[in-house]
Amino acid sequence: MLIAAAQFSPKPGKFEYNLKKHIDFIEKAGEIGASLILFPELSISGYTYDKNILEDSISFFNEVQSELLKLSRKYNMAIVGGVPRKVLSEVRNSVFVIKKKKEILFYDKTHLFRGEKDVFLPGERFLVFKFQGVRFGILICYEIGFPEISRVLALNGAQVLLAPFAFSKERKNIYEIATRARALENGAFLVTSSTSGKGLMDFIGISRIVGPDGNVITQARRKEELIYADLDVSKLDFFRYKEEGISHAYFLNRKKELYRSVIR
Repeated sequence: MLIAAAQFSPKPGKFEYNLKKHIDFIEKAGEIGASLILFPELSISGYTYDKNILEDSISFFNEVQSELLKLSRKYNMAIVGGVPRKVLSEVRNSVFVIKKKKEILFYDKTHLFRGEKDVFLPGERFLVFKFQGVRFGILICYEIGFPEISRVLALNGAQVLLAPFAFSKERKNIYEIATRARALENGAFLVTSSTSGKGLMDFIGISRIVGPDGNVITQARRKEELIYADLDVSKLDFFRYKEEGISHAYFLNRKKELYRSVIR
C-alpha cells in the first residue's frame, strides 16, 4: 500500500490557507496513487493554545469536511489530519480519519504536553481502524514517548502506526530515537507527518517513514514536502514472530502472563 505524509507549516487561525494546503497535497498524493495521506498535528487549526482559534476551527471543519470527503472518494484515499473537536463542551486535540464514508472517525490525544493541558481535555481511548485491508493505529506527537501506547495499538492489530507531530527542534534527540524505536519494538511501520517552520516553537519537521527494522525508509528534507513509500505489511510477521536473520521476534517471545505482576 502506498502511504503518503505531508510536511508543511499550518498557520494558526489561517483556516482557508491550511485547507488549501491539504487539498494540494491530497491531489499530489492522488496523482501517485496513494491509499492514505497523513497531515501534522492540528493541521486544520494550526498548532496553538489560543482558545478562540481552536473554537473557530471546529466550526470551520464542520463546514468543509464534505469537501474532504469528496476528495477521499475521488482518489479512493483515507485522509488523516488534525483538528480540535468538542466532546461534552470540552475541547480536545484530535485526529480525524476520513475514509470515503460519511462517518468520520476521531482519536483524541490521551497524553497532553505542557501548555496543552490548559486548553484541552485528554481522550480516554485509543483507535485502530482498517482501510483497504491494512490496520492503522494513531498516536499524537508527545505520545511517541509512551511505548505502551504503540504496543497496545500493535497488539490490537495495528500494522502501520500513524503519528502526526508538532515537535520542537530542541528535543530532536527524542524524535530521532523514539520514532525508530516504536517501529522496531513493535515490528510495525511508522509514518510521521511533522510540522515545519516556526510558531509556538521552532518545529523540527523531518517527517519520516520508518520500517519494522527501525531503519528510516524515507524522510522529508525540505520545509514543505510530500513523502511516500509503498509499505508491504505482509513482511511484519517475519519481524514479530520469526527467529532468524534481522528479525527480533518480540511478539513471539513476550510473556504476557508476567506483565500484570509486580515485585513489591
